[in-house]
Amino acid sequence: MRTLLIATAALGFLLGAVPSWAGAGGARAWSFDPPHCSVMFFVRHIFADVPGRFAAYSGEVRFDPDNLAGGVVDVTVDMASVDTGVAKRDEHLRSPDFFDAAKYPSMRFVSREIVQAGPGRYVARGELTIKAVTLSVDIPFEYLGAAPSPLEQGRTVAGFRARFAVNMLDYGVSDGRFQKMGVLGDRVDILLNLEMLR
Repeated sequence: MRTLLIATAALGFLLGAVPSWAGAGGARAWSFDPPHCSVMFFVRHIFADVPGRFAAYSGEVRFDPDNLAGGVVDVTVDMASVDTGVAKRDEHLRSPDFFDAAKYPSMRFVSREIVQAGPGRYVARGELTIKAVTLSVDIPFEYLGAAPSPLEQGRTVAGFRARFAVNMLDYGVSDGRFQKMGVLGDRVDILLNLEMLR
């Protein structure tokens, strides 16, 4: 689960940009297009992978493939917005057994740097905070390109995709008892599909 958090935080970083920008050292900002973004996670329950998502997130995303040094990803995810399609399970995830959303209402990813890993592929390196734990993480993502929006004149749309995994136990999201029972896996797979606007 906590991996899903990171996943969600990760999504912010991947929103990079497209046209090059020669500003005062920083890349231009992109805005989330929520109806066309998905922050999904998958956690094993005994045998089946159970899907879920985080519906609410915000932050600052600056990315230009020609100005990686000016890139910034600072994304916060609302833990209470977790949604697996089952109300009872969502309440359990918000409880102290997992996210403890009343005490720790958000998780946050802040990039330290963004580096290129290949044609159209990048890695956002930074710190992910979930509950009271902050760890260094690398989030690989793919830049799908950018083009004038066919729906809004004067706007540019860019696409990003990321898939990665984290261990929820590293962040104290579960004390391990459900894993020992064989009910849950400790790995959370995260899949991000994002359209960003400018």
